Amino acid sequence: MGSDVEIRRPWDIQKAVITALFLREMKTRFGVYNLGYFWAILEPAAVIIVFWAMFGLRMRKHLPGIDYPMFLMTGMVSWRLFASLVSRSLPAMKSNQGLFIYRQVKPIDSLISRMLVECLVYFFVFISFVAAGYFLGYDIRVANIPALIASFAGVILFGFFVGLGGSLASYYSDTIPRVINLCMRPMFYSSGIFFVVATVPDKFRWMLLLNPMLQWNELVRASYFATYSADLVNPLYIGAWLLGSSYASLWFYMKLKEKIIAS
Repeated sequence: MGSDVEIRRPWDIQKAVITALFLREMKTRFGVYNLGYFWAILEPAAVIIVFWAMFGLRMRKHLPGIDYPMFLMTGMVSWRLFASLVSRSLPAMKSNQGLFIYRQVKPIDSLISRMLVECLVYFFVFISFVAAGYFLGYDIRVANIPALIASFAGVILFGFFVGLGGSLASYYSDTIPRVINLCMRPMFYSSGIFFVVATVPDKFRWMLLLNPMLQWNELVRASYFATYSADLVNPLYIGAWLLGSSYASLWFYMKLKEKIIAS
């Protein structure tokens, strides 16, 4: 006798859970604000305008063939994507703790759903800025679209794994997420968002290049602008950061998963 019970594969169950969490995150994040999705565009746009006003004239000679607002846009979107992934991931597990009583919901699902929200939001932010650049008469042509996608994918994975590690560490100490958030400010100013790292004197440049987000920004810009060079990027260095953060956070997650569900 045949059974009418439908057997769902684990992937189908996880996909359904992540979709439900994704929709919940979208409603929670944007549903209560009057500006809604526009706030995600207005905030980085305001920062771009400020830096453009401060450094626009000075940077022209260092960026032949590149419009400075577009230079700012690529760095700002890349940074905001990384920073948002980290900051939104840090409290993700604790804020969704009540859902873990359902065995279908895994702790990492809460981070994956937030990652998807950030990717969707900043995809539209990026498209909006490119469209604005077009209407303002700037050169918006992308030199290497596959390389640009790969560069942003690296930023996304790096932000996700840093956020995952920080979220797990918060179960040991509430201080760790605060330390991570505190480190974001110096990382912001040293990520090359509003300056060309090649113009920095050698005795200071090596310190800036220790910031992996500066090197990811360089890759994003070299992919977007045909005349921009990423010669200062060390693929082994940022690869080590990416692999190290992924291995450490996933190992940490497997060790703590059952404890998080039971807590």
